[in-house]
Amino acid sequence: MRILITGATGLIGREIGKILAEKGHELFVVSRSKSKALENLPFPCQVIVADLGKGRILDPRMDSIEAVINLMGETIAGERWTETKKKKIHESRIVGTRNLVASLPKNLRCFVSGSAMGFYGDTGEKIASESAPAGSDFLAQVCKEWEEEAAKAPGRRVCIRTSIVLARHGGALDQMLLPFRAGVGGALGSGQQWMSWIHLHDIVNLFIFALENPQVSGALNGSAPQPVRNKDFSREFAKALGKWLGPNVPALALKLLFGELADSLMASNRLSATRVQELGFKFEFEFLIQALSDVCEPFKKGEEEFYAEQFVPAPPDKLFMFFKEAQNLEAITPPTLNFSLVNMSTPAIGQGTLLDYRLKIHGVPANWRTEIDEWNPPYKFVDNQLKGPYRKWHHTHEFRAFCGGTLMVDCVRYRLPLGFIGWLAGSQFIRKDVENIFAFRRKYIAKMDLERL
Repeated sequence: MRILITGATGLIGREIGKILAEKGHELFVVSRSKSKALENLPFPCQVIVADLGKGRILDPRMDSIEAVINLMGETIAGERWTETKKKKIHESRIVGTRNLVASLPKNLRCFVSGSAMGFYGDTGEKIASESAPAGSDFLAQVCKEWEEEAAKAPGRRVCIRTSIVLARHGGALDQMLLPFRAGVGGALGSGQQWMSWIHLHDIVNLFIFALENPQVSGALNGSAPQPVRNKDFSREFAKALGKWLGPNVPALALKLLFGELADSLMASNRLSATRVQELGFKFEFEFLIQALSDVCEPFKKGEEEFYAEQFVPAPPDKLFMFFKEAQNLEAITPPTLNFSLVNMSTPAIGQGTLLDYRLKIHGVPANWRTEIDEWNPPYKFVDNQLKGPYRKWHHTHEFRAFCGGTLMVDCVRYRLPLGFIGWLAGSQFIRKDVENIFAFRRKYIAKMDLERL
């Protein structure tokens, strides 16, 4: 099918796109910036440049779209809900979806839209099935209007009310990791409120299940079958990280810090997964302990993990040719680091090669020695820091043959110096540095002349 995805660079959208591309679908992505989309998307697609906040899409390619997965929306968590923020939350979903629907062909086969468990508001001890009414708070009304706009789309329509998504990289846990890894994370308020959750793998597969199965329509709860109370979630989260559970966070403190958002953070949501299961969907992660064990694995060892993917429309052997030249590592590193190769122990990079670099970290000179401790051209190599600014830096470079090109995967596991004190003082700061380094690399690779490789 020819499938259009909005919100494709988000946590769920990236994973959905990879699976659909591998299944052979022709994908189209809506983005305000073609270059940004190509830098960040891990699957092949055509980018339709448009701003759905300002109007409908006029691109003629829209006439042949057969299905839509609609994931657009301003992020809800992470900052206070000012009036400006609330307007962005509302308009990015309601106005954006309205303009999207107005852009679609009348013979569209399927429209699968995101929604959120916030649709129900605070349900207390009640179990919320898909037939439960919408709540009355701000987020509930946003979700209600969002679904009403999605219901105007042609073809079969599905709205998935997503609960808290558990993922190793990104999502709700990003906001929770720092206090819990520091050993001070605790339950919110009384901790008695119910939390509905779902593993990233399952919510992605639920969207694809809804897309592929004609018998599925209407609202679906995107939630694992076993919701838990917030105090139990907090205890299991701390345990999965190998940490002690901290004291409860007072409701008043949350209110002072987050304002109206605090009410949403402490709302009780106990979603039912009965309808989803009766339709034939199978969860891989039914129980919280199982899901948290998966997503917290690297952090329990006291390590940081950075993970990035980028699709490159060239085969692995061609792309690997670029990376096996040590001097090219200078080109894909931000100039602010003054990164330069000083010495290489072998004429060409291979198993056991030692590489010595000089660089500056925020103006401070540093030396770095790394060893190539795995070399498997053209699909993989690993460099491991022997001497340098980190206690550990283990970087796995993978080049996976994918949809006629290469899915380039970088996974870095690292530890900061000075143990817990170094981590507490610098983890967020260093994380931003690492993100900026790889953002520069993705931008460089997206602009490369692949014909000259």
